[in-house]
Amino acid sequence: MRQNQNDMNTKIIINLGLVAVTLGLVACNNAPADGTKMEQKVDNAIEDIGTAKTDAAKNMRDLHEKLAIRLVKVEARLQEPGITAEQRTEWETSRTELKDQMKRLEDGIAQVEGSTNETWKDVKEGTRQTTEDVDNWFQRQAEIIDRKTDADKDNDGH
Repeated sequence: MRQNQNDMNTKIIINLGLVAVTLGLVACNNAPADGTKMEQKVDNAIEDIGTAKTDAAKNMRDLHEKLAIRLVKVEARLQEPGITAEQRTEWETSRTELKDQMKRLEDGIAQVEGSTNETWKDVKEGTRQTTEDVDNWFQRQAEIIDRKTDADKDNDGH
């Protein structure tokens, strides 16, 4: 009976070992597929961040270019002969404000370009807000300048 019990224990141990090896093989076979899926998700997330950073920087550069064009026009107005002291003060104020807004965009572009994947979330929110603020400011200034010059270049009725 003792021998019979030892044979049975041996069979149980062997069967448990086979089950463990089988489970190990199945787990190993699934691990590369799971690893590949995870690697793909990480690659996609990094690519998405890269695309978002490129888009944010482009939007800021485009807006900066609009401000630069407006700055050239303001500088030209300042050079016109016969402008009054009051007009000069207004145009100089416009020039200063344009330069300040351009600096905000330049700083934002530097933040975008210097951000890492880890810091991107915070940088993205800050630069989105900056772009929105500057764009809104620019639209308001365009309306003011249209009124000052009796011009409605964008044909929006203001």
